[in-house]
Amino acid sequence: MRPAISLVLVVLALASCASPGGEPYPLGPEMAQLARDLESESYPAMVLGMTNFNDLNGEILRIDVPDNARRFAARHSATGVDPTITAAHARRKEIEDRFLGLMREAYARIGRESLFRQQLADLFTEGAAVRAVSPTGPALPIEPILPSPEAEHQWPRWRGPWGQGYSNERDLPVEWSSEKNIEWRTAIPGQGNSSPIIWDDRIYLTSWFDDGKRRSLVSIRRTDGELLWVKDAPAVEPEGRVISKNGYASATPVTDGERVYTFFGNTGLVAFDLDGEVVWHRELGPFDAMHGTGASPVVCGDLVILFQEQSSKQSIGIALDRRTGNEVWSVTRPPALGWCTPVPLRVGDREELIWGSSHTLVSFDPRTGRELWTCSGPTREVIPTIVHGNGLVYSCSGRNGPTLAVRPGGDGDVTSSHLAWQVVRGGPHVPSPAIAGDLLYLVNDRGILTCLDALDGTTVYQTRLEGMFSASPSIAGGKIYLTNEDGDTFVVRLGSEYELVSVNPIGERVLASMAMLDGRIYLRGAKHLFAIGGGSRGTARVTRYRR
Repeated sequence: MRPAISLVLVVLALASCASPGGEPYPLGPEMAQLARDLESESYPAMVLGMTNFNDLNGEILRIDVPDNARRFAARHSATGVDPTITAAHARRKEIEDRFLGLMREAYARIGRESLFRQQLADLFTEGAAVRAVSPTGPALPIEPILPSPEAEHQWPRWRGPWGQGYSNERDLPVEWSSEKNIEWRTAIPGQGNSSPIIWDDRIYLTSWFDDGKRRSLVSIRRTDGELLWVKDAPAVEPEGRVISKNGYASATPVTDGERVYTFFGNTGLVAFDLDGEVVWHRELGPFDAMHGTGASPVVCGDLVILFQEQSSKQSIGIALDRRTGNEVWSVTRPPALGWCTPVPLRVGDREELIWGSSHTLVSFDPRTGRELWTCSGPTREVIPTIVHGNGLVYSCSGRNGPTLAVRPGGDGDVTSSHLAWQVVRGGPHVPSPAIAGDLLYLVNDRGILTCLDALDGTTVYQTRLEGMFSASPSIAGGKIYLTNEDGDTFVVRLGSEYELVSVNPIGERVLASMAMLDGRIYLRGAKHLFAIGGGSRGTARVTRYRR
């Protein structure tokens, strides 16, 4: 791994390199994007329209970046002497003042002026915006643990065979609409936000009905989109607090090619055979996860493993025998807000189950549930799944919260020994990151796409995509696919410069992440599952659900 670059070198390089137009102190990527936002018509209206103080608290953190006015001034003692530096500082100060003025007005509109003053007092006392250190010990090889040996050629779980949102497909479509290049679309019975999984010619996803009293596994034939069956899990009393954006079927199922394992909150974990018959059922609730449950189960060897945090009672981690449903191990965790799905990895000669928890990134022995190591740094609310590459694992959390790069393989508290770098701000709240080589891609809920150098955490570029984002991005064929909540998918070419290939509307709200297999993209909308192909096929085939 390339040695970590110190903060001093990062900021000096940022300050001294000239732009293509010859500007001696060009704005850093984050400040440049903030300036573009302030000049737009839509951004001020969006900020003033925020009614949730958590959203405002996340947005104000955008000014806590390496190149803001205060950090620029701290780097240049000649600010009041050198006219070039003075002008560069004034430019940053003007952006900062306009932004904070807008934020002040937004807080005032919801009666939170005192909270704004507190945020302002805390904002510039956090220290460095990028923390870079040199982790001790050798970098160990990291390999994902698949749900089964055949899983590499399927899409068997949340974010695909490797759990990374990556496909080795090379000829996936890059242009489509609600009709163009749609090979079929099938009306999905019920409601749900779980992502589709695929095994051979079967697609599986989950839905709920009757205000959450009925929860079901749905199967669709992949070749032509025919709805094959809807099979119910055991009935339960619905959770008390579930928001509409979550619902009762948000966890993505996982399959090992023998059974499909689902998590339905209060229903617990249910194993179906591939034809939809219940093999076993394990109750785990009732759950109190504030907005509803949403963490997805994973298969590791002979175990089905689930972690779900709860806001007012002990959070749980549990491993069941995948054939029988019998408990193999369980752990209790403190109450927390979190919906992170763990990732099983082989690190060197041992297996690790790595999971983002409240305030802590944690590694467990997946065979026993024994805690191996912890790393401090996440916020109290963690949703994105980790990704790995370059001998590191990458964790994001919070509304514009931190992004961590950690070398796995340690023991105990590894915060001071295995943390390679930490970007204090800019992380996504819901969408998981995606990685391609030495580039790490983050898209936050409000559409800011950030490309980081995965080796040192410096920002390569930043831009804004239109709309709100909940789905996690996927990478295939030298491109990254990012779908917003309006159902528009932005296809961006991988690389150190932003290059938009296409924007593709599906015509439905989308919260689920896509699946990719055999030249097709499968995208779940609010009403339909779409099979998107590479060539124009005319009018789409429509299959409707009839009970």
